[in-house]
Amino acid sequence: MNGKVVKICVSLVLLLAMAFSFPFGKVQAAEENFKFIVVSHAIAVPFFVPVRKGVEEAGEILGVDVQFTGPPDFNIPRQIDFIKAAIAAGADGIGTTMPDAEAFNDVVQEAMAQGIPVIALNADAPKSGRLAYIGQGNYEAGRSMGSEVVKLLPDGGHVMLGIHTAGAFNLEERIKGVKDVLDETGKFTYDVVATTTDMVRATSLISSYYQGHPDTKGMFGVEDITGSAIAQVIDKDGLKGKVVAGGFDLVSDILMAIKDGRMQFTIDQQPYLQGFQTVMQLFLLKKYQLSPTDVNTGIAPVTAENIDKVIDLAEKGYR
Repeated sequence: MNGKVVKICVSLVLLLAMAFSFPFGKVQAAEENFKFIVVSHAIAVPFFVPVRKGVEEAGEILGVDVQFTGPPDFNIPRQIDFIKAAIAAGADGIGTTMPDAEAFNDVVQEAMAQGIPVIALNADAPKSGRLAYIGQGNYEAGRSMGSEVVKLLPDGGHVMLGIHTAGAFNLEERIKGVKDVLDETGKFTYDVVATTTDMVRATSLISSYYQGHPDTKGMFGVEDITGSAIAQVIDKDGLKGKVVAGGFDLVSDILMAIKDGRMQFTIDQQPYLQGFQTVMQLFLLKKYQLSPTDVNTGIAPVTAENIDKVIDLAEKGYR
């Protein structure tokens, strides 16, 4: 059994042990009345719906106060303001995404200096001093996408790789993973297109790119916004069957595109676990002094073969 599985199993066993020690599966409210705040870099993005659900259900089970907050759209300075507000509010623990390798260093140290533990989720900044990272291994996830691309295009060709924010550490790691796999075959050429977080702008950029590069055989986005934009462009420009496509995460546009054949796959990172495990580990640290540990929430390709089951779970907020 590998380390990732062991870590997840240990956390789940501890949770179940606590849950079944009390009526109705709910842990008796902590005497300390803990409050944990989880900050996202873009809470309005559909990807974070299951993250929020994981945070809130962990809080309910553990009997602690939780808050899921952050700027509506990708904005690191505003996100840091939300983290500082959590510090000022006296949070007992903070979980936060860290989509920049260095921007969070000072605010993490500020929290830790006041005795507030900080865990990274979804996007990591290892040098920030955070206690643990809960999320997907982004480079490995990028390689997984690259492998799916090679399966779809065994003879190679020219492809577009989309990223909504150039320089975002977690997304650049994914792009690197994709490019490394494609480069290893010696059969592919590619362009990386920064599509922005604005859906209208993203669809326009992708559509214009294809018009200028009609030899493009595939379009792939390393996050949900670009993936959704690709799905819309394939529909609007009549590209179904002309290009293959893939994305990341389980948002509606991508899932429906896989179901109707416009797209061929998406890479899931099981975001419910990212929210759930963050609250879980903060609780275990504060209540029992159990040190937080990294948890890789996994790489789960979704294709036409399993799309119906995944859609059902996504509609319930668990995938």
